[in-house]
Amino acid sequence: MRVLFIFKSENFLVPIGMCAISAIARREGHDVYLSEMHNEDPLERIHKLNPDIVAYSSSSGEAKHYVRLNKRVKESYPNIFTVMGGPHPTFYPEIVNESTIDAACIGEGEEAFSDVLKALSTGDSLDGIKNIATKNHTGYTVRELVQDLDLLPFPDYSLYYNNTEMGNYPLKSFMASRGCPYNCTYCFNTALRQIYHGCPGKMVRRYSVDYIIEDIKRVKSRWPLSCAKFQDDIFSFKVDTWLEEFAKKYKKEVDLPFFILNRCDLLTEDMVKLLKYAGCRTISMSIEAGNPEVRRQILKRKMTDDQIIDAHLLCEKYGIATFPNGIFGLPDTTHEDDVTTLDLSLKSKVTWGEYSIFYPYPKTELGDYVIGKGYYTPDYDHMHTSYQNRSMLSCFTERQKDIQMNFAMLASVVVVFPWLRNFVLNHAIYWPSNRLFVTAFWIAKNLAFRKYIYSTKTSFWRSIRILQKSLRQEIFRHSTSEKEMERR
Repeated sequence: MRVLFIFKSENFLVPIGMCAISAIARREGHDVYLSEMHNEDPLERIHKLNPDIVAYSSSSGEAKHYVRLNKRVKESYPNIFTVMGGPHPTFYPEIVNESTIDAACIGEGEEAFSDVLKALSTGDSLDGIKNIATKNHTGYTVRELVQDLDLLPFPDYSLYYNNTEMGNYPLKSFMASRGCPYNCTYCFNTALRQIYHGCPGKMVRRYSVDYIIEDIKRVKSRWPLSCAKFQDDIFSFKVDTWLEEFAKKYKKEVDLPFFILNRCDLLTEDMVKLLKYAGCRTISMSIEAGNPEVRRQILKRKMTDDQIIDAHLLCEKYGIATFPNGIFGLPDTTHEDDVTTLDLSLKSKVTWGEYSIFYPYPKTELGDYVIGKGYYTPDYDHMHTSYQNRSMLSCFTERQKDIQMNFAMLASVVVVFPWLRNFVLNHAIYWPSNRLFVTAFWIAKNLAFRKYIYSTKTSFWRSIRILQKSLRQEIFRHSTSEKEMERR
């Protein structure tokens, strides 16, 4: 069968989940193809290719683009089977009955997609396939999570690296594990555990060190790679035999700078020493909220200011860059709370920080809370792709939303240039939003990224193209224009 994956690129990193699904399809003898929406008209590609299946993977903000495209696909090619996986259909499977998409894949999809391919190949019904919701069978069950991740094929990175300019970018992403045990209210993990409640096995699983090293070496042998980014929610919970083995083998066999995500309350000096030895360049540890009560009560992130500050200063001590995130516009908070978040970043001497606006994603605890309070009526068709955009909550005035959006951009600039703090807080955030703020954010971000956060070796002209693309992306992420959103 011919499977066409349709993708809308909004950053420089491939969606590993879709690469994993493509690997399953290839392993079972099917032909896979990619259509990137910025580079071609997917309908023209469909006309030439005549695929049997069109597949999407989507977050909540992205889904509207694929839903609109799928309507056009089904109008012209009603017999093509269309399926969507990823976070949005996992937590909002109602999309199947609210759109022309034929099926939604809930949760981890490798085994489910394999079953879908077998059923479509033989003409059997998809109804009753675990992890799959269809128009005829919206009540679904989920199968046990894959416990031994090494049994899965290596992700099919060639789907993207051979068909888009991503293959030329020296920064590439990998996964060392799946799952997260924490209950942050803005995140999907609690809802994901509820979906899999009653299934045997562990939610948090790791690939073996040998699998990860081989995965990276395979990519390194085929495409430019000067920095690896591990996208696990938490790279390491403690210094254990896995981390010790990883540090030793990564240093010996890969020996490239790498980026990880972790938590401030998990970081220890022994862990930092080991990560530094292995080649860790940057650790991203989210602050989210500077007010301890907001962190504890609203976000369920039970860590102290001292833990946050000490973890970041520990990284500074060993020459590891830091990249925290913060959330502005949280429900039942004030502008002063947002200022506290920036100030905690400054006290922590972070290398770079990004500050998003809270978005009420489906089935998250905080998303359900704002719906229950009447702060938000679900409308995912108008949710922006980027959570660095305007607040969707009715508990803030339009003026407050303007200030939040300005501050989210300019707070990052202040992290790079702390002497701008008082000017930004006393003046700039109250000005009308403008492209100058976006440009200032883009300049500060590129200074921090290129000097500290990532190690990316590119030619002069490749660097110019990357800078051009990144500027377009930032303009889009901070644009509130529906016309601009449609164009993208």
